[in-house]
Formats: sequence, C-alpha cells, structure tokens
Amino acid sequence: MCRHKVISLVGAQKASLHPDDMLLLANFVMSSESFRTSESFSPVCLPRYNPSAFLYAYIHYFDADTYLMLLTTNSDAFYHLKDCRLRIETVLLKSNVLSEVQRSLLDGGMHVEDLPTIPQYRTSHLGQHTLPSDSPESFKEANHDIGGPAGLWHFIYRSIYLDQYVSSEFSSPISTRQQQKKLYRAYQKLFTSMHDKGIGPHRTQFRRDENYVLLCWVTQDFELYAAFDPLADKALAIKTCNRVCQWIKDVENEIFLLGASPFSW
Repeated sequence: MCRHKVISLVGAQKASLHPDDMLLLANFVMSSESFRTSESFSPVCLPRYNPSAFLYAYIHYFDADTYLMLLTTNSDAFYHLKDCRLRIETVLLKSNVLSEVQRSLLDGGMHVEDLPTIPQYRTSHLGQHTLPSDSPESFKEANHDIGGPAGLWHFIYRSIYLDQYVSSEFSSPISTRQQQKKLYRAYQKLFTSMHDKGIGPHRTQFRRDENYVLLCWVTQDFELYAAFDPLADKALAIKTCNRVCQWIKDVENEIFLLGASPFSW
C-alpha cells in the first residue's frame, strides 16, 4: 500500500477483505510512527472479516510512504512473514516498482487537464446503450479544450460491476478543503435525486447554479458525476463527459483492480 491507497492485493479466495477492513488497516498503520521505524507484528481485529477473532499483521515500510502488510491467523508466524517480506522486497527493487510508486505519488492521480484532446471512439460498453438525443454518444464528433473557462473542474466515476471508483485530483478553483466539501455536498444531493425511487431513478441529470454546472450520467455499468464552470455550455459538458468515460475505459487496467481479486464488497 501507499498511504491509504492499495497498490496490490493478493489472498486466498475464501479470505477476502472488505473495504472497511482495508481502510481500518491503513488507518491503523498510518496512525503510529513506530511502524515506520521498524518491522512490526501486531494483533488486529477486522470486524467485517471476523468480529470475534484476531488476525496478526506483519507491517514493514519500504520507504516513507510505501508499506507491506501480511496477514495471518498464526501468532507465531513473524519470522516466516519476515522471510516472505525479504523475498517480496527483492523482487520489487529489481523490477523498479518502488521507484515507480514514488513517481506516481508525486504525479498524483488523474487530472482533468490530462484528458486526451482528440477522442478515439470505438466499440465499447459505452456504445451498447441506447442513449437520449442529448446524451454524450450524440456528441462524439466535437473536440474542445478541457479545464479553464467553461471547462471541466472535477469528476467522480464509479464502476458498478467492479464497485470501485476513481476521481480526478482537485485543482483551481476547487483547491481549499471548504470548497471541496461544498462540492461533495452538491454531489451528494445529485446522487440522492438520481436514485430517488419516488421520482426516479434517472439516467441523466443536468443542474446549473451560481457555483457549478453539475452533470450526472448513470448506466448499468457506471455512474459519472462531473462539475464544470457555472458558465459551461450544456452540449460541451455532455461531450466532455463522454470523453471522460472513454478515457477511463482506455486506462481501466491501470486505475482499477481487475480480475479475481480477493474482494467481498
């Protein structure tokens, strides 16, 4: 793991971890400076895994941000896990993975400015839906700049079939904690409205106020929530959202944990 982010997860199929337990583990490790100074072996209770028993966590920091956690039910497994860690560390160093992790940490996550300027559309899960006339699929041919005046400020994309999400990094003008919380509250209201069983659920929704233009698009495969400059044109916002979805599909292997991962959420 790198801080609170999972880099790789390996485990027996019947020993899956819930996100709540993964977050608990990350907070447990990062809340104590002692884990940074020496390898540790500590009992830990993961309530989603088994609320009435302890696992034992071997913890070792490779550098200031990246660490390895090995979980076992055996309270005497410290030296065995230490040996496993040494072999894992050797492979990571030889393959230059740790350096790449540090580089990625410095670069940050996805940035709206990095959205490809020339969309490459092709057959994908996005093209399998019959969309309304004002949907992103109806605006494939246009090409516009991202960010800046009337541009995209932020987005959250949730893969429904993976039950994972990715969001862009915050940037100007949503740079302060207060502004970010305000946007999350706006997303929350939009989510509630989209999934209101009394009047919905809806597939698309477009809102404009003095703070943002908000656009939400929900399909059987994903949900997208995007915030734009309040002066953004509706058609441009829709085109941009379509490009964001295709961009994420193109780099899906890089940003999501795919395959037979030991998840249980």
